[in-house]
This record gives sequence, C-alpha cells and structure tokens, in this order.
Amino acid sequence: MKFSHLFLAVSKPLIIAVILAALPTTATVYAGDTLTIVSPHRKSIQNEYVPAFTAWYKEKFKSDVTIDWIDQGGSNDDVKFIKAKFAADPKTSGVDIFWGGGTTTHAEIATAKLSDKLNLSAALKKHLPKTIGGTALLNADGTYISTALSSFGIFYNIPMLSMEKTPIPTTWVSLASPQFKDKIVLTDSRKSGTASVMNHVILESEGWEKGWELLTAMSGNARQFTASSSDVIKAVVAGDAAATLAIDFYALAKIGDMGADKLGFVLPEGKTIIEGDPVSILKGAPHRQVADRFVEYILSAEGQTILMLKKGDVGGPKMETLARLAVNSEAYKLTEGKRVNPLDPNKLKGFLKYDTDKQAAIRHVLDDLIGTQLVDIHKELRAAWATVVKAGAKPAAIKALSKSPVTAAELPALAAKWDDAVFRNEKINSWVKFAQAKYASAK
Repeated sequence: MKFSHLFLAVSKPLIIAVILAALPTTATVYAGDTLTIVSPHRKSIQNEYVPAFTAWYKEKFKSDVTIDWIDQGGSNDDVKFIKAKFAADPKTSGVDIFWGGGTTTHAEIATAKLSDKLNLSAALKKHLPKTIGGTALLNADGTYISTALSSFGIFYNIPMLSMEKTPIPTTWVSLASPQFKDKIVLTDSRKSGTASVMNHVILESEGWEKGWELLTAMSGNARQFTASSSDVIKAVVAGDAAATLAIDFYALAKIGDMGADKLGFVLPEGKTIIEGDPVSILKGAPHRQVADRFVEYILSAEGQTILMLKKGDVGGPKMETLARLAVNSEAYKLTEGKRVNPLDPNKLKGFLKYDTDKQAAIRHVLDDLIGTQLVDIHKELRAAWATVVKAGAKPAAIKALSKSPVTAAELPALAAKWDDAVFRNEKINSWVKFAQAKYASAK
C-alpha cells in the first residue's frame, strides 16, 4: 500500500490529535463568543468600547468575542425594533443588550417586561453609589442601571453670536426670543430620545401653557428639525446655526476639541435635570454570560475612565474624547485632575426632580403631539411666527399661536389607547388640522 493511501485511511479524530500534538505547548487556542447590542449611542461610543471590551475579554477569559452592534437610527426606533422582535418571538428578541437612550427608554422596556434582572458582582457594587445627584443608578426591579450621567442645556457658537450681536442664551426663554429667529436648529423628538426628554423638561420646568409657548417660539425660530440630536451639534459647530438644545457630552466633547473661545454650553439654572443613561440585558438574551460580562466591564473603573479622560490619555479613549460623567466612584479617584468634564456629580445641586415613570408612560403620545404641532407643518408655523414677531410678539398672539389641542391632564388617558392604530391616527389627523387652523388664523 502506498503511503498516501495509508494516510487517507487514518480517521479524522486521529489526524486532528496528531496536528494538535505538533503545536507548540505554549500556544493558546481561543474559542469564539458572541454578543449582540442594540444602541442609539453615537458612533464614537461604539468605536471606543467594541475594541476595548474585546481586548479586555480576551485577556480575562482567554476567548475572542464578536460584537454585532445594531442601531435603527435612534432610541425610539431601537425600541420599536426590539418590540417587533419580541412580537415575533415572545421568549427572545435575539438581542442581548440595550445600551443608552436615557432612563425613560429603559423604563419603557422594563414596563413591557422585556428585560431581565442584572447580575452585578459584589466587588463592583462597592464602587457604585445608590444615588448620584439625586438620581438612582439601579431601578427598583434591578433590570437596568445607569452607566453614565447626562445633563441637558444649550450649546452655542460664540463667534456667530458675536458677529450677529446676539446675547449668549442662558435659559430656555432665551431661545424663544425673536432675537434667535432663524438662528437655531432643533431635533424631532419622535426620532431622538434626547429631544424627547428635553421637550418634557421644558414643559415640566415652565408649566404646560408657558412650556408650550416656549416650545412653539423656539420652533418658530428654528431653521429646521433634524432626525438626530448629533446633527444639531454639527450645525452649531459648522456655524449653520447659532444655538441648539443639547445633551452635555455632545457639547463638551466639541468644546474640548475646538476651544471654549469658540463654543459654549450652559445648564439653565433650576430648569434642567441630571439623568442616567442605562444599560439593560434583554429577556431571553441568547448570550447571557457574555452580556453579564459586558455590563460588568462598562461599569468597572477601567471601562468608566474611557468616558472621562481626553483622547490619548492613559486609560482614556483612543479615537475621540467622549466627555461624559461616569458613575463608578473608583474611576473618579483615578481621573482626579484629568477629567474633561471637571464636575463631580456627587456635588451637583439645583436640578429638577424628574419622574421617569411618568415621562415614559406619556412619551409617545407627547412626541406625536409635539410632532403634529411643531414639526410636520413647520413651514406654516414659521410663517405664522414671523407674522407674530413682525407685529411685536405680543403675549396674547403668542398664547394663541401656542395653544395645545389637549391638556397635560389628558395625556395619560390618551397614552393608554395609543397602541390602537385607528385611534392614534384619528387623533394625529385632528391635531394637524388644529395646528393648520391656528397658524392660518395667525397669518
């Protein structure tokens, strides 16, 4: 028998055993793990945390891990995506992690029973306070925990304001002034969780009627509505707009890159909130062990310093400064004197109390209400606002222009029926007609 024939007669297991035996004894054979994440986080978060986690994972668990990162275009669309997945299979969405999008997003997921209780190690819990700045990190059911904190304010372009002799905006009222006509950009809250929260904050801080007056005037001043809260930041940086509503880390990262002489960010005192940005492990996560490890990593001191340090700093981000407020107390000790955002959230005061559950319950109906009144017929609103401004922006005219077709007290009852497509469409159509009539009347 020829040698080649003899070799082919040998069984496959024996061949594999011979090959493995021939490998150097120091070689490590890595298995492959998988993790699927849905997240509305900006690209820079993905670009920093995917390679950081995979490197940490390989070193700690001697295994490669492949991450499938999904984003449908924003937190609202990501939630719809997950709900559709669970509608197809109530046991699992096929996704492991939902990360980012604000507390109300995760409250909505938890209320729908689409997330599981988190498993946090005792060692990690020692460095995670129960509350920061009055905000609880872990929800009552233990199904989501904040991995970072956010505040909401006004981002502005200093040279542009100076050139046009417009004062720096320091309050929500500032952006509603006729001085800012055609100088701001805003985001459609049906597309952006950040915009949804900010609209709600303005309504809560100013009261329903006054809040609607401010939102209507801001929208009248706005040149356009974007689909993403990052697009308005780009517009201000480029000088296409003088100011916008913004979440802190988007603004602070750009200020860090371009300088405080060019860009500014302000928190309206006593009129804004500090909110957590959580992570949830979804019900029936197909890779639960890997998901637990991911949550442990992003909450660890090693994972948290990436949020706070400058690009290139040891232990910091590699590609882009993130400028976020972390939650791990040990991470604050490690970054003392080095943080991009010098604020210590444990010492922050003057923030509004924010009812996350209330906002989550009415979120979609409120977003649709604002969309019909301010976004869908923005052209008509801008024309009506121009008429009001030209006539001296009289309080009575502003009040008439800002009238809402429903009251705040009516929202919970509407929200309870909002999944009924026929009911929802009928309401939306009536609201659009209401807005068209009042804008036509104003002109």
